[in-house]
Parts: sequence; structure tokens; C-alpha cells
Amino acid sequence: FQFYEDRVRELLLLPYARRFLTMGGIIWRIALHYGPDHLFSAALSGPSTDAYVHGNIQRNGTHIDDAVFPQDIQLLLGVAADNSSLWPPLDIFDRYQKWTGEWTALWETWFMDRVSMIHN
Repeated sequence: FQFYEDRVRELLLLPYARRFLTMGGIIWRIALHYGPDHLFSAALSGPSTDAYVHGNIQRNGTHIDDAVFPQDIQLLLGVAADNSSLWPPLDIFDRYQKWTGEWTALWETWFMDRVSMIHN
């Protein structure tokens, strides 16, 4: 598990990592849990220099934002080579976990219980 945490923390130090906080759901919570203290303020600042300087962007009409790559999502979810994962895949989380778009106390308990279970 330490290997997973180290890799996630490295990912969350990258300039475009602020984008994970804008995605909501389980990705938001993982990023909030493992990310550096400045990640939240970076998310509020808009696209990173990575988006502007290097063109790593996703377009939504006339708006741009930092690009997020599938391998980044897989890393955050702890997906292994055999496709098992530490966290539920996004489609399963959204459909079957009764996700309504709001992080509640119940979700927070579930998340922290899962973190404890993964550690043990």
C-alpha cells in the first residue's frame, strides 16, 4: 500500500493535478486526502501552466482545462495489472454506489473505513 500512496502523492504534485479536485466524486476525495496542502488553492486558480504552456488541455466549448489522462485515473483508483483496484471504478461508483453528487457524512465514513481497510 505504501507504493500506491507514494505514487499518488507524486502524481498530485504535478501542475495539472489541481484538475482532480474539480472532477468531484471519489477522484476528488482521493486527491483531497493524499494531495499537498496547496492543491485546493491551485484548483481555485484555474488551469495550470501545464495547460497553457504545453497545451495539455481538454476543451469544453470555448473553455479549456487541464487534461486528465486515463492512466492518471487508474493510478488514483489503485488499479493493478489484473484490473483489481483499491477503489471502485468510476462507472461503478457513479451507478451502483448511489452517488448523488454530494459528499455526505455517510460517504466520508465509507471513505475513511476504506482507507483503514486498505492500510490493514
